Amino acid sequence: MLESHGASRILASFHDIVPNWIFAGLYFSDDYLKENPELTQKVLNGMVKSFEFIRTNEEEARKFLPKYTKVEEDLCMIAALREYSPIEPMDHILTQKQLMVDYGFIKNEAPIEKMIDYSFLPQELKTLGHSSVEDKQ
Repeated sequence: MLESHGASRILASFHDIVPNWIFAGLYFSDDYLKENPELTQKVLNGMVKSFEFIRTNEEEARKFLPKYTKVEEDLCMIAALREYSPIEPMDHILTQKQLMVDYGFIKNEAPIEKMIDYSFLPQELKTLGHSSVEDKQ
């Protein structure tokens, strides 16, 4: 009945329950970074271009989603897109890590703080969507 009046069956989105959940990230080993700094920089520069494209051409960018997600185009055109945050605040990361420990998805509390290094990020990526990098560190 609610759907006939325009209401969705979804009462809360994932973002409503756990705001800014980190779904993915890039990982490069120390050896790879030492051996391939130029290639690493190219990958990150490509991210800058891709997120700029999404920001300035949202409708066109959404049309790529069905191909890579196998989700119907009409859903892709109305689905919420998470804002990209290249530098996640450490408190978000630690909260998420603790939830994963609490619910048994990871067995130990690995010192993830030692695994995060934003030094290779291009300046454009560091400031994307934020007033300053310091706000996110």
